[in-house]
Amino acid sequence: MLARCPVCHSHLQLEAIVQDEAARELLGVLSALDATLSRALVGYLGLWRPAKQDLRWDRALRLAREVLALEADPARLAWALSETTEAIRAKGGSTPIKSHGYLKRVLEGTPQSAGAGAVVPSEQVAPRAAPVKAPSATVDGVMRLEALKRRARGSDT
Repeated sequence: MLARCPVCHSHLQLEAIVQDEAARELLGVLSALDATLSRALVGYLGLWRPAKQDLRWDRALRLAREVLALEADPARLAWALSETTEAIRAKGGSTPIKSHGYLKRVLEGTPQSAGAGAVVPSEQVAPRAAPVKAPSATVDGVMRLEALKRRARGSDT
């Protein structure tokens, strides 16, 4: 199935995505998460993309797993991911990030209730940039297909 990316308008073959093991696993991981957390995680993963090439699926999957292992509270992690992404984008740097150090510092300074909509004093928060965009309709569709496949496999066993 040929789809068009809503961001760059290039053609995207969904068959190619689901053929790649790491891509399929990453989409499965993202579809299993709360929508807020998956959007924030995708935005954060974009910070790791090398300037002149694409982020490999296997690296994106490894990074996603590392990030999800950092914090058990999904709301708190989503908040920290959004804050990290916004702060780094506000700096305007074009080089990809190299470690989760900044995210870890944001998590350390994040109140336990930050994910639940708590107000954090402005001196603790980096300046806010544009909010992280929702995933494209294509990614959303692929994530839903992966969820259906997982459910179908679960009912077959």
